[in-house]
This record gives sequence, structure tokens and C-alpha cells, in this order.
Amino acid sequence: MDSFDRGRRALALLAIVALIALVVALSFSDRTAKPMAINGDMLGQETSESIDAYAARAGTSLAEAPAGEKAYALVSFARPLNAEAAAAVLDGIGRVNAMVMLSAPAMALPEPIAGESRADVFQRQITLVDAQLAGIGNVRAPQELNGVVVWDTPEAVKKIAENPEVFSVEILPPDAAWGAFGVRPVNVDGTPLDGA
Repeated sequence: MDSFDRGRRALALLAIVALIALVVALSFSDRTAKPMAINGDMLGQETSESIDAYAARAGTSLAEAPAGEKAYALVSFARPLNAEAAAAVLDGIGRVNAMVMLSAPAMALPEPIAGESRADVFQRQITLVDAQLAGIGNVRAPQELNGVVVWDTPEAVKKIAENPEVFSVEILPPDAAWGAFGVRPVNVDGTPLDGA
């Protein structure tokens, strides 16, 4: 009986050592130790791309989008819009996933809850950003949006592209997954992103 208990203890000890070794080995794996790389899909203006070249590329992406298949799209406004004006432009869009303010990273958004409008969601996010900047000198959040990331069919997004408040709409392939693509700012004033 004693040798049986010693054998079980030795086996348990070996299992614990093996488990610890596995955890240590996995902690150095690129799959767990580093953030996952963007899979190659990007929305927005490339660093050295002119605004005209970007607008043409965005237009081509929308023209070639497969009909009826929902996909993510970056809607860049022709000028910064306040929460109410941005919501009005997006009337009829099924889902707004994120908003873009100046060159800040796109900020994920929830959908409006009962009794709330999309403008309320935008304004709440603007207020949150402003509160986070409080105490950093006289820095204030812009009270306007420069663009949004939406998810809907090309047909719905094309209707928005016709609005004079919209500068461009760039759409990804339907298989692009939320969180697996990047969003770059679009400088509609024509200022190069690389400062050249």
C-alpha cells in the first residue's frame, strides 16, 4: 500500500511539473505573449496617399462590393459633424460600430438602447473623451466626429455616400471580422499624413 501511495504522489508531482513547464513554454509563444497582428485589412488613407487617390480607391471598393453582403465600411465626413448631424447622415444604417475623432483611434460604440438615439450615443462618447482629458491643461475633446465605421450592405452604404456631408465611403470585403482590421484617419483637408 505504501509503494502504491508513493507512486501516486510521484505521478502527481510529475504532472504538476509538466503543467508548470507547459505554462512557461506557452508564455513565450507569439500567440499568447504578443498582440495578434492585423490580418492585413485596413480602412482609411495610407500615410503617403493623396486625398484624391484615397477617394478614388474608396469609391472603387464600394463599386466592387458584392451586393447584399453586409460588410464594414469607413464613412468619412466632408467636414466634422456634431452628434445630431452625424446621426442624421447615418439614418437608415443598421449598425454603427465606431466613431472617429480627428486622428485618434476609432472608438467602439454600443447601439442605442430603448429611448435613446444614435446622436445620444455619439454625444455620450464625446462627453466621456472630454472627461478623460480633464486636467490635461486646457485640452478639450473635439465636439464633432470626422467619420464612423458602419456595418451594413453595400446598397445601404451607397445611399449614405450620396449625401453631400459624406466625403468618401470605403468598404471591406464581407469576410473582414470586427477587431481584425485597422482604421486610419482620413485627412479630408488634403494635408498629407506623413507631414510631407
